[in-house]
Amino acid sequence: MMNGLLFGVSAQDAVRKPAVAGTFYEKNPALLRTMVVRYLSGGKSLAEPARFLICPHAGFIFSGPVAGKGYATIDTNVKRVFIIGPSHYEGFGGIAVSRFDYYETPLGKVRIDRAVVEKLHGQPGVITADGFDEPEHCLEVQLPFLQVQLKDFTIVPILTGKVSPKQVADMLIPHIDAATAVIASSDLSHYERQAKARALDDATIAAILSGNDTGPIEACGETPIRIVMHLAKRLKLQPVTLDARTSYETAPQHCSDGRVVGYASIAYVSAASAAAHSPDNETSAANALGEPTPEIKKLLLELARQSLESSVRGKPFEGPGAVPAEVKENSGCFVTLTVDGALRGCIGYIEPIKPLYRAVIENAANAALHDPRFPRVTPGELKKIKIEISVLTKPVPLAYNDADDLLNKLVPKRDGVILRKGGHQSTYLPQVWEDLPDKVTFLEQLSIKGGMPRDGWKTAEVKIYRALHFEE
Repeated sequence: MMNGLLFGVSAQDAVRKPAVAGTFYEKNPALLRTMVVRYLSGGKSLAEPARFLICPHAGFIFSGPVAGKGYATIDTNVKRVFIIGPSHYEGFGGIAVSRFDYYETPLGKVRIDRAVVEKLHGQPGVITADGFDEPEHCLEVQLPFLQVQLKDFTIVPILTGKVSPKQVADMLIPHIDAATAVIASSDLSHYERQAKARALDDATIAAILSGNDTGPIEACGETPIRIVMHLAKRLKLQPVTLDARTSYETAPQHCSDGRVVGYASIAYVSAASAAAHSPDNETSAANALGEPTPEIKKLLLELARQSLESSVRGKPFEGPGAVPAEVKENSGCFVTLTVDGALRGCIGYIEPIKPLYRAVIENAANAALHDPRFPRVTPGELKKIKIEISVLTKPVPLAYNDADDLLNKLVPKRDGVILRKGGHQSTYLPQVWEDLPDKVTFLEQLSIKGGMPRDGWKTAEVKIYRALHFEE
């Protein structure tokens, strides 16, 4: 039986035409290829190539720079790609597979692996996407990246409805081998203000990085993401964050900070490769820099000052056109504002989800405008404010046997501490030890800060990190 005839479509006619060429991305093939290559050039390879990715699916001017970071890591030997995305146009139960033989973009046609599609179609809960995949963008926008990066490959396009991610993962795992890639197509938070979007996205990314497949995920493609998480767990792969930004951060000229969409690129690789990509217990972006040169410190403090003053005056700071390579590495970072030694605001990213210079710019503005403990900084206060920047190592789990063992392992003034218990989490930077030098008091106050019982630290998940500080 001819593949196309299984679904009542003749082979020569079974081509899914591009629906969003000219709107989500360039329609001209040469311009499209140039655009994709430019986005790919912003990424870098990992210790080993990736075959499992979470990538965004918005218009390229918004999400392209983030998607490029993911596709820059893909294994170029891949021959088959499962692209899994959420259905935006039709509600249904289960998953939907394509009735077409090819997907087309301005860069050409990509053949669908009909043999796999037919096998999936025989499984419970699998339906044919009769027409509602034709306007769908979430699968299509992944193709130009794949067409530039891969040669002679097929795809298995899948749209998800209401379905158990584990059930889908169990269905797909027999078809995944060393030459197969899986892409979860998803944006993150939708149409929130910048500060809230970043908080929601950070929580989503933290859930993904933790491997908690029931953790909070704020994303249109929540189900595709959870499917990839289940598959990765089965294959013992670890997630690595490559980039995370909002539409306002990628294209501020095309949107405002009052209504943004979040994006992330996350790759799954072996534990050894993930460890090689991420700082270990004793290193960090700051350590990789070594002690920052006076020029680097001066640059970061100037960026923080410019961001602070611009945001307080209602003029978003887009940042510099070019920065040194030393500050482009992803790093956790806090920006602290003080007036005459008293705290006036402090906000940051614990995980290394942003290039250091971008984290400094964002956190300076957020500390001034969005720290819930304080009113917004006013223009009249700017001359009084002093800025401190803390560059963090990647948080790592601290194993302990009991409360006494935990107390013995913590090093005051060196260790920043994260407590997590149930849905509660809180952190203190290493400098907080100056005010709370007693270990028990430190941990009790940190527990209370996170909404836990005073003794919650005794049974909480604990992570530690270190920080390098410099100030104006």
